[in-house]
Amino acid sequence: MARYVICEGWDPSRCAFYATVVDTDKPLISGGEHYKDGSGRLCYESVCECFNMADAELVCKALNALSTITA
Repeated sequence: MARYVICEGWDPSRCAFYATVVDTDKPLISGGEHYKDGSGRLCYESVCECFNMADAELVCKALNALSTITA
């Protein structure tokens, strides 16, 4: 699994962002356990939110490339 991945979906409470890039090395913890959203998806720390999928893919690709260089 890549370190940075895209979570699709639109949350009306978070403006008009359609995709969020998250860091899978940083899980969100609640009550001592890995937090899951309402659909059962594991949640991770957000890196950035994007207005469209194309931008999210570019950010995700760049961050994953950088993480392999600095690892």
